[in-house]
Amino acid sequence: IRDRVLAIFIVFLVISWAFDTTDLGATQRRYLHWNYFNHVVMIVIGIGAIAIGEKDFTSYGFTLKKWRSDLSIAVICLISASGYIPSLISPSIAGNRLINTLFIIAAVLLALWLVLNKKDEGTAEKPGLRVFWFVLLIPVIIAGVLGVAGFEIIASTIVFQFYFAGFGEEILFRGYFQSRLNEDFGRPWRIKGVSFGPGLLITSVLFGVLHVLNPFNPLMGKFELDLLWGISSFFGGLLFGFLREKTGTVLSASLGHGLLDLGQVIPLLF
Repeated sequence: IRDRVLAIFIVFLVISWAFDTTDLGATQRRYLHWNYFNHVVMIVIGIGAIAIGEKDFTSYGFTLKKWRSDLSIAVICLISASGYIPSLISPSIAGNRLINTLFIIAAVLLALWLVLNKKDEGTAEKPGLRVFWFVLLIPVIIAGVLGVAGFEIIASTIVFQFYFAGFGEEILFRGYFQSRLNEDFGRPWRIKGVSFGPGLLITSVLFGVLHVLNPFNPLMGKFELDLLWGISSFFGGLLFGFLREKTGTVLSASLGHGLLDLGQVIPLLF
């Protein structure tokens, strides 16, 4: 299983590097400002791998039965955005990536502590899916209004960070990778009543590596690495991984990831 996870991770990297070399890749960067294609690939790979393996999607955390409690715990991730406040109010901190990264990690760890200490809401809820879909559409409604008003970059950022980064990355990493690795290694450890295992840590490392390689593309002659982004992303992976284990759903991690990204990125665009 672990070899299959690593192979899928490498295949994804090669696909993303190859696409970036195409005219479509350049067009995407020019007009959409974010890499939508790669995150669509994440969704396709994650869901496709589960389907090909004839696995039960519910056992991989794909359920909406507890969406209200998933949303309530995911909102805690907004606290992680406080890590960017020092850089917004102090130019000296904004210009120092190491200090900036340390603030972000501290804020993520605070959010993780709150997640682990949040009381379990217990019984499953009635889905109330009409309300869920309305809540899920709020970011795209806001983005639509901003787009019409001429703020295209901000509108695209909202859509990309909440839906594509939040759900795309979590479907692959916490939905497929972490679930598959849990099958291999089990979840022998507990903290604050939450069972987890090496799968959470390995997935977080892969998540960090993904972000280390963000500026890297050997097919385009780009060999730069972003170690600080990778380190902060590793801690973000821990937060999303524990959300996945605590709630048993991918939705909580997806919502938390999307909200965290929005909270961190949007203030920097103004």
